[in-house]
Amino acid sequence: MEVEALESIYMDEFKPLTQDPLSYQIHIVPNQDGQNNHVALTLKCMIPETYPDVEPKIDVVLDKGLSDTQHKEIVALLKEQIQENVGMAMVFTLCEAVREYLVENNHKGNDGSEYQDMLRRLEIKKKKDDKDEADKLEQAEADDSEKKSREFVGTAVTVESFAIWLAKFEAEMRGTQKVSLKDESTAKLTGKQLWAKGLAGDDDGDTSTIRGEDGENDDEDDDDDEDYEDGDEEDDDEDDN
Repeated sequence: MEVEALESIYMDEFKPLTQDPLSYQIHIVPNQDGQNNHVALTLKCMIPETYPDVEPKIDVVLDKGLSDTQHKEIVALLKEQIQENVGMAMVFTLCEAVREYLVENNHKGNDGSEYQDMLRRLEIKKKKDDKDEADKLEQAEADDSEKKSREFVGTAVTVESFAIWLAKFEAEMRGTQKVSLKDESTAKLTGKQLWAKGLAGDDDGDTSTIRGEDGENDDEDDDDDEDYEDGDEEDDDEDDN
């Protein structure tokens, strides 16, 4: 039974009220050891016969160090918890949710005034801002870590991507091989053959003097032709005489 469990947990803080209908109250403090409790309240629980299929009725009685604004916050917290736990024994869950709220708001000197409420709201806002900033920093670190991880891993190689790379590589190699063969065949040509193929550059000097395959200048051949013609003219003169 839930009632017996609650009585063993809260002991002196648990007090039965009525048997029919069933009702009891539980005194809630931040620290169950009784030390440094600056806030406190009591939950009065009325349990219907069809509980937990039907939600219990909970009244909140402020005992120490809590304002009317905080009372409204606690009531809203209980309503939310009740809606989430309908169909289950929930009183212990409700008590623990309230106790956590008291732990967060366990401040000395809280007299329930508007000034104290303002200080409390400022503190809550600061905690929220600090949490948001910490969450942003954590997310930024996670994004940076993920980015570095992607850079380290690199791009995964698939069958398709490897086939594309191989085709491109082989095409580049064929182009390099063709250029190499062309340079090799060109290197074996003589100067005259290079000139005939239009491969000789202007910076080789006077292109009118081209060496033949035997290494002699064509100018020497022209001199031989002139000597031959002069000899023929002398023979003709002797015949005329």
